[in-house]
Amino acid sequence: MLNNSVILPKPPLLQAHYSDFQVDSRILLSGHSHQAWPNVAKHGLLQSFNDAALHIDDKWQAAFEKAERVRHFYANLLGEPTSEITLGTSTHELILRFLSDLPLLKTKRPHRPIKIITTDGEFHSMRRQLDRLQDINFIIEKVPVSPSATLATRIIEKLDAATDAVMLSAVFFSSSEIFNDIGQVAQAAKELTIPCLVDAYHALNVIPFNLNDWQLNSTFIIGGGYKYCQAGEGNCFMRLPKNYHGSPLITGWFAEFESLNKHASSVGYGLGHSAFSGSTYDPASHYRAAAVFDFFDEHQLTDVALHQINHAQIKTLYTGIESIKLNPNVLSLPQHGIENNAGFLSLTAPQAQIWVKELAKHNILCDSRGNQLRLGPAPYVSNNQLNETLEVIEHLHHKILTNPPIHSSL
Repeated sequence: MLNNSVILPKPPLLQAHYSDFQVDSRILLSGHSHQAWPNVAKHGLLQSFNDAALHIDDKWQAAFEKAERVRHFYANLLGEPTSEITLGTSTHELILRFLSDLPLLKTKRPHRPIKIITTDGEFHSMRRQLDRLQDINFIIEKVPVSPSATLATRIIEKLDAATDAVMLSAVFFSSSEIFNDIGQVAQAAKELTIPCLVDAYHALNVIPFNLNDWQLNSTFIIGGGYKYCQAGEGNCFMRLPKNYHGSPLITGWFAEFESLNKHASSVGYGLGHSAFSGSTYDPASHYRAAAVFDFFDEHQLTDVALHQINHAQIKTLYTGIESIKLNPNVLSLPQHGIENNAGFLSLTAPQAQIWVKELAKHNILCDSRGNQLRLGPAPYVSNNQLNETLEVIEHLHHKILTNPPIHSSL
């Protein structure tokens, strides 16, 4: 249940803090993919330059403090302040480190192929890599997301002693449908001691994601700041289960910080999250993220507040589009309904790419995936901007109906 006592900031008042991204003069409904950064992000970037110029190689002490701020933010989003969190520039590199720690992969002569259970609704970072691994000694079983009501049961039925990992999303990136029963899969995997990795990128900071509530305490969690956290590129993370100490094959020299000054006769690893650490990186991303996360704190933009703002915006778009007499051959609302919807609204449109181009002509920026037209509001998007969007959608819908043979334009 939503906490109605939360004081929500008004989008028009927030817009001044995002002026560098011109959020008042264009309607940015690309929020599920890339939200605007508050102006303070620029100050973070300047601070990273100034620290590098002043301290040269000794800048790393300041940089690691920013990294710790980023860890702290993600840990609190997960409702687990003491989380073991390792940072990375992308979820892809973190997925690789996770995969490279699977016991069978570290066996010189595995007696069988590596088997991973996933779905057909995963984001590109996971999907592409798993598809490629099928070309070697991997079996990748993709469970269809639809019908979603039975998804958890169908995944659990596939788990067995020969399963090496389960890799799933908390929110499906194409449809914005929440996988509410993902905790059941995690519990079943735990009972069989199967590592379970959950991609929470499309859930974090737009719907509350407390690990205990979601029954995901035993899982690896990946996510990042490019979308609803407004932190931009290079700010991804992986949360490890408590008391987990790995030795991934893909390993950077940061993972041996604890033994750098010792003569190593073998590859050593730190404990917990440090074992999955990478190597030298551009710390500017963490400076930028730390400035944004401090801005969130200052303006009380908690995950609960941001969820309430987003939910109200999605409801405005959903009910507004619902009031249009939609032709399903032109545009249709998601089948899963608004209550099971996460941070963006995914509309089925056979000509989704054309919709994106036409909306852009009206200064409304969004995107598409296949036949899905995706509208992603953000806290700086005003009600007036949403209403203007609805008017344009109604206009374009009518235009398509009256001009059915459409190929290059509406």
